[in-house]
Amino acid sequence: HHTREYNTLQKMAYGGVMFVLLPLMIITGLAMSPSMNAALPFLNDLLGGRQTARTIHFVVMLLLVAFFIIHMLMIFAAGPINELRSIITGWYRTDPPAHGGRTPQRSA
Repeated sequence: HHTREYNTLQKMAYGGVMFVLLPLMIITGLAMSPSMNAALPFLNDLLGGRQTARTIHFVVMLLLVAFFIIHMLMIFAAGPINELRSIITGWYRTDPPAHGGRTPQRSA
């Protein structure tokens, strides 16, 4: 069902990308740069060397690509027209609220 709130798994996924993967991508990218050895010499030691920083950088890239692909698949599964409408206009069609689980009765 479509709702206006994010569930716990969605919040954890977005939080992981924003506060773990993206900062880790930046830090490992800086650690791989030879010019950063003079400015931040402890960064390579912290990550276990330049090759370890490369490996972590590559794994984080794979996780970000997987997140993007899964995100696109979920958009297509949820209905791309409604998703595009919400991206462009800010309006998202939600399911109508249930009436206590009962169907309305017709009077004769």
